[in-house]
Amino acid sequence: MTLEHRSGLELLPATIYPAAPEPVPGCAACDELDRFRARAREECDRTRETDANVLLRRHQRQEHLGDRESTPTRRRVFRYVPYSIVQDGSAEPEYEASCVSGDEDDCGAGSGRHPDPAKVEEWQRRHTQETRHTRYRRCFADYSLLEPQA
Repeated sequence: MTLEHRSGLELLPATIYPAAPEPVPGCAACDELDRFRARAREECDRTRETDANVLLRRHQRQEHLGDRESTPTRRRVFRYVPYSIVQDGSAEPEYEASCVSGDEDDCGAGSGRHPDPAKVEEWQRRHTQETRHTRYRRCFADYSLLEPQA
């Protein structure tokens, strides 16, 4: 089932949206935000309706957080675990270079990927001898692991 907005766009089914917050009985601020949301619904203004829901949730978190009957509380636990970043010894690093010399455009020639930087440097020397190009972009890549610290 899809709904159609006044702009002609189809709206997604309501089941994917979080449930709208309910006002706390007897709270004037909750009632006012609920009326604001109702007016927005009547005018088919989804943006203002969403704004009202956000404001109502924020108000309930700030004002009714300790009242477990009116507002369900969510508990989040954040744990800090220190890690060390180390090079992965099971994977070899990669080296490569590309020529960025040229008058208007870069040459674009490349060494390809090699596990040894000496092969890349040798390619640069040969390319310079052949073309007189002297400017290169070098890249190094490796793999890393995050290991928890003891």
